[in-house]
Amino acid sequence: METKALEGLGLTRNESLVYITLLEIGKSHIGQISEKTKMHRRTIYDCLERLQDRGLVSFVIEGNIRFFIAINPSKLKDIADEKQEKIIQILPKLLSIAKKSKEKTEVNVYSGKEGLKNVMEDLVKSKPKLWLSLTSAAKAREAFPVYLDQFHDKRVKEKIFLRIVFANNKGIMKRAKELKKTKLTEVRFTNFEYVMPISIWIYNDKVSFLLWDSETGIIIQSKETFDSFRHYFELIWKIASKSKKL
Repeated sequence: METKALEGLGLTRNESLVYITLLEIGKSHIGQISEKTKMHRRTIYDCLERLQDRGLVSFVIEGNIRFFIAINPSKLKDIADEKQEKIIQILPKLLSIAKKSKEKTEVNVYSGKEGLKNVMEDLVKSKPKLWLSLTSAAKAREAFPVYLDQFHDKRVKEKIFLRIVFANNKGIMKRAKELKKTKLTEVRFTNFEYVMPISIWIYNDKVSFLLWDSETGIIIQSKETFDSFRHYFELIWKIASKSKKL
């Protein structure tokens, strides 16, 4: 007997088997159903109770014996329609759960100069309206003397606005002047005197770390991490100066 279709409507295999048996042999008592299905009577009683709850089975009592009757299969259409309606109602919640699962932290690590390029290209492909950058050393030009200009041409073409904060050290002035001349770019300086060969990029729910000396790029995709670093950047941006003071 084919039970898969009924199982697709939410019936168990045993429930489906009992229902089909009643359709085949008509009005029957427990003994007849058990003989036909080879199922234990207790199992059949449980199935019949659930089928009655679904409106698929009714019963009559004749001579103190309970006989069970399968309701017309057209009732199955009502169950299918009801099931579809429930799915439609629960769909927004399911999508919300799926969305939350996608918001889990995702970390990708890239090695070598090509790995650093992958991180840089990810920013261009992500097309954020705003790119926030924290850096203390002008290492990007050393790593990519030619590609760096191509990279900035791409991001300007994509209308990605850069706000960058440099630390206060002597090694960054040349690079800062270059960036000040680049379109869609605003440069500021902190009073913190330190040099660390790393850049932190914040954009589109992502935080990227570019470790220039070790040629390692890390992209963390997490809204929570992004929000934390964006807040940190904004605090620094407010106290940063538009001109370098050494």
